Amino acid sequence: MLGNHSLSGLMKWLTHEEWREPFVEVLDLHLGPACEDYEMDFEDIAEVIGDHAAMTLWGCAFEDFLAQAIEPDGRNVVEDYLKRRGWKESAGNRRYMEALRNSCMSLYEVSEIVPGQSFLARDLLRGGEPISVSEHSATKSLKVWDKIGARIVEVSGKNILAGGLLPFRPSAATLLMDELKAARTQARRDLRKLTKEAQLPRATREDGQIADLLFMATAAPIFSNIWLDDALASALDQSLPTILNSDGDEVVFCRVRFPLRSEGAAAEIRERLRSIPAFQEENEGFWNWIEPGQPATRKSSRKPASRFAPGQGTSVRVTLDTGDTVLGTIELTDKALLLEVNSRERAERGQTILAELAGALVGPALIEIETLEQAMARRDRDIDHKANDLPADVQTELIHEALTDHYRKTLDEPIPALGDLSPRGAVQTVAGRRKVVDWLKHIENQSKGGRQPDDPMVSYDFTWLWRDLGLEKLRR
Repeated sequence: MLGNHSLSGLMKWLTHEEWREPFVEVLDLHLGPACEDYEMDFEDIAEVIGDHAAMTLWGCAFEDFLAQAIEPDGRNVVEDYLKRRGWKESAGNRRYMEALRNSCMSLYEVSEIVPGQSFLARDLLRGGEPISVSEHSATKSLKVWDKIGARIVEVSGKNILAGGLLPFRPSAATLLMDELKAARTQARRDLRKLTKEAQLPRATREDGQIADLLFMATAAPIFSNIWLDDALASALDQSLPTILNSDGDEVVFCRVRFPLRSEGAAAEIRERLRSIPAFQEENEGFWNWIEPGQPATRKSSRKPASRFAPGQGTSVRVTLDTGDTVLGTIELTDKALLLEVNSRERAERGQTILAELAGALVGPALIEIETLEQAMARRDRDIDHKANDLPADVQTELIHEALTDHYRKTLDEPIPALGDLSPRGAVQTVAGRRKVVDWLKHIENQSKGGRQPDDPMVSYDFTWLWRDLGLEKLRR
């Protein structure tokens, strides 16, 4: 990210007593709120978000310190270092340090990535046309329409990234922009108040622009605070959301298997199953275990654990056309009686019923339990296995055709993010076009997130969607 530029000399300069304490104060602005909120120190945070992310965050604080004038005399560490040790640095390093001295952090939107070479960056806070940034390593991980907090500085006629690059998720980027907007508005109010108290001429538009510049020069901790809070919240909550069935029990997939003791046991068990009203026969080997009526308000007979208290989690309920709730399914073969349900509580309940019904005709039950996470992992493995049976080019062609069919239909369907208008309908107004542009950027960005470079989703070209909606000129 830094190319051939090194800040090692400046980093060592921080060990000097006159700079050590001021840097700790700036570092605390970047890390302190999260440390306090999560009751962690920096080492704990590094364990949660990873050493690389932690050092990037440290780099953001370090670069912020390089741009600060330290009270009470307004001294700056870069100016001090170059004055005393600048002769030891190359001309390129000196220019880079001077550029950082006059830099500020901003939020950029990435587009037109040339891996290993460059990308376009649009400043979402200060506006203006996208600028070309010369970059090698970061272009290999960035995706189109990513939003990054970074310092972009000009050195020897080229725009380059500094080391402290923070990738913001869409929700965090929105929060950041809202927070910065509110803080900048307050900075302008403070300027007007100071002007009035000092009985100076009323603040002009140019004064407001100066206030904005001063604000941006000191806003870097807001970037770190919001990014770190989002990163910690995400890292500390990697589990799937709690899913409950209609009884209020946690969903896990249970399979109870009773082996048949004799060849003729199946016929007798079949007749006994037909005598139970709650077992609805679909064919000679399959039954739905149903519960009539509307049991959504019925409480589980077993008190839920505290983390699954009533009202928490997402509820799932399987019903027939009649409105009856399906509690599970029963299958009868020549060798076994099988019960499949979606909670441990139902497995225990169903096992008791079937054991009493079958009696000596079956042997002891064997129970298999699979959590939701395990079921999803197995499904992904199955999908990967099936996909690997096809040549890569065929996989890519099929997936691209399916995506095109899907998005072609989507253009004429209502989208909640567009105010329940279709994309074709929304682009008829100026405000609607802005929303459609944001929607297109979101789906394109998400299609490439967390995927390998050879994934067919990564190579899918969304250009036709922009062109079809008359927005191709805005795709930069």
